This record gives sequence, C-alpha cells and structure tokens, in this order.
Amino acid sequence: MQIYFTNDANNLTLQKSDYTGGDSVQVGNGQGLQISKTGTPKISTPSSTFVLNNILLVPEIHKNLLSVHQFCVDNNVYFEFHSYYFLVKDYSGNVFHRGYLHDGLYQFTNNSSLPQAFSCVRSYEWHRRLGHASAPVVNQVLFLLSFPIEKNKTHNVCPECQMAKSHDLPFKNSTSISLHPLDLIFTDVWGPPSVPSTTGAKYYVSFLDDYSKFLWLFPIHLKSDVERIFLNFQTYIEKQFDRKIKAIQSDWGGEYRRLNTYFHQNGINHRLACPHTHQQNGSIERKHRHIVEVGLSLLAHSHLPMIYWEDVFHTATYIINRLPTPVLHHKSPFEILHSRIPDYRFLRVFGCACWPNLRPYNRNKLNFRSKTCIFTGYSLCHQGYKCLDLSTGKIYVSRNVIFDETLFPHNPLSP
Repeated sequence: MQIYFTNDANNLTLQKSDYTGGDSVQVGNGQGLQISKTGTPKISTPSSTFVLNNILLVPEIHKNLLSVHQFCVDNNVYFEFHSYYFLVKDYSGNVFHRGYLHDGLYQFTNNSSLPQAFSCVRSYEWHRRLGHASAPVVNQVLFLLSFPIEKNKTHNVCPECQMAKSHDLPFKNSTSISLHPLDLIFTDVWGPPSVPSTTGAKYYVSFLDDYSKFLWLFPIHLKSDVERIFLNFQTYIEKQFDRKIKAIQSDWGGEYRRLNTYFHQNGINHRLACPHTHQQNGSIERKHRHIVEVGLSLLAHSHLPMIYWEDVFHTATYIINRLPTPVLHHKSPFEILHSRIPDYRFLRVFGCACWPNLRPYNRNKLNFRSKTCIFTGYSLCHQGYKCLDLSTGKIYVSRNVIFDETLFPHNPLSP
C-alpha cells in the first residue's frame, strides 16, 4: 500500500483521533519511526490543489514525503521527471505543477531534509512471517531490526491463531463474598471409586457453605439420589440456622437438572458452571481433593481396605471442618458456623484399637465386658465413637471407649 508521510500536523488537516494500526515506518538508516495520526488533507500550490488520501503523521521524520503512485491515483495525474525539475500533468497534457530537484530529491517545496523514509513495516505481517509467533517474540524480532515497539497498542485478532491455538483463558480471583451462612452453597457429586463402600454406596454428594467453608457429605448409591438428599439437607440446614438457602452453584449434570425447576419455584438462584469448566466450581472441587487426600492417608495408616472409604471420608470431613485455615483468618469452619471452638480432645487416631463398654449388650453375666475393636470414626447422630468388631462386622456406637492409638489391629495380609 502506497502512503504519504508528514512531520507537522499544522501543515495539514488531520484526524483528531490517534492512529491505532500496527504499522511503523523504517527510515534509511534502519531507525523505526512511530505513527501518531492519520488524515486526508489537501495540498495547495500556486496553480493547483491536490488531494492526499491516507497521510500519516510521523513526528520524528524530518521531511514530508509523497508516494508518486498514490498521488497519481488520488489526483488522476502523472509525473514527468527531468534532470533538475519535474512536472505534474493531467492526461490531456496540461501542467498542474512544476517542482525542482533539491539535494537529490524532487520536492514540492524547498525545505531541506535529513533521513529518507522508504518503507512502511506492518507488525501483523511479521507475525505471519514468523509462523504466527506470540506478540513478545514478534516484538523481540522487531527490536533486533530496530523497528519501534509501541506499548499498549491494540492488535488485530489473528483468525488462524484462534483456530490453531485456542485454549482456556486465565481465571481472575473471585471477588464474590458471602456475608451470611447459606448465602451460597456449592455442591457436586464425586465418584464412582474402584469398589463400593461397606453400605454399597458408589458416590457421595457434598455441600459447601461459601461463608463458613463448612462441608457436609452424604454417600449415595445412585446419582438420582441427589434430589432426595438435597431436599432433606435443605430442610435440616434451614431449620438449624433459621436462614434460607439463597443460591446454589453446581455443574449442569443430570442430577442437578432435575432440581433446576425446584430451585426456580422456591426462589433459589441456581448458578451454573460453564460446560467443561470445572474451575468455576473450584471451591467444591478443591474440597473433593482435600477429602480424598486426607481419607487415603487415614486408610494407609490404619491398613484398612478400600471398602471402608465411606467411613474414612466421613472422618476426613469431620476433621477438615475443625481445621483452622488461613482462608478464615486461622479459624475453623466449625468455629465460623457455630461460633465456638471445637473440642479437639475428642479426636482419636482413625483405625486404632479400641475397647468399647459392651456390658449393656451382654445377654450373659459371664460375657466379657469388652472386646478389641477398630475405631472407624465419629457418629453424626451421637456424641460418641464408632467401633468396628471385625469378627462380626458389627459397629458399636459408644462414648465409653478406651483407645490404644499405637496399635492397629487390622492385619494388612488378611483378605
């Protein structure tokens, strides 16, 4: 494309807006010059007036330069060059202007000049020449070529790059803050694991309060159980805290599509993560990872088989809700939600040996008062411990339990 260059905005009537293209001007000594404005002014001579389309204001250039080809197209004329002068004529032979040679250049005026501009460089073309390289790489090459690198310039979107290199955009830190419990509940379904649990569960559904970061976990056999679990959870939680759930955030899985109509009918804002964008439900996703990591650690230490994942995940959730966290200014979710510090003395090592008081269960006065059991977690319905009798598979819930937290009765070699 042929264009014109000038260094003085007062000589020509230019557009008021800044130039936003990706072009730059390379001069004869290799220096790159920036373009600041564009315009379509007129240049007057004693005998004629000419139109200059697509003129560029280059403040650092030291002479006004015209493209002969573009000048002829814009004004329907031609140039006739002689040894010491030139003529501008129309195609009938009429002379519109006579100019002279000065310092080796044909010019309309007698202004002197220093460097000579000869080309206009497009960074977008260099982007293509360099195999659709990224903007920092293109800028580095232009720097090596002494072309100007304009900062904070907007560049055209490259369709080829979008087709070949499309990827996830970075996520900004969320600025959303819940001011009260139940303002926002995150929920998601985890599973299935490699084996069902001891109760036959293949999944669990979890609910996370955004305000307190308190977590509730419910094992389920089928994903369709989520609707029933949520309705029971809503009744319980709203009754306990005398507040209504305002918003639910989930993915668009089938288990939550069934609930979508219910949410709208009951004034609950159903916030959805974009398809294949689990990061938007990142709070509950991170809790999944935390539960699994704590649960696997407890299983590894207790030597219990994977079939006990339901018990160990319940225990992991119980512990996580009582752990101080920097997110809550080093308070625990339990403390934020219940306004009191949890009883850490109640905690015991998962899978250790325990001896519950079994005297109330005895049918014979000569039966032993207790037997060796395995501690498998905390009862959610009682202020007590769950003790597993491996010989019968029965679980006793009791507050009267003696523990040996150094002994782990389960034999890892047993089937």
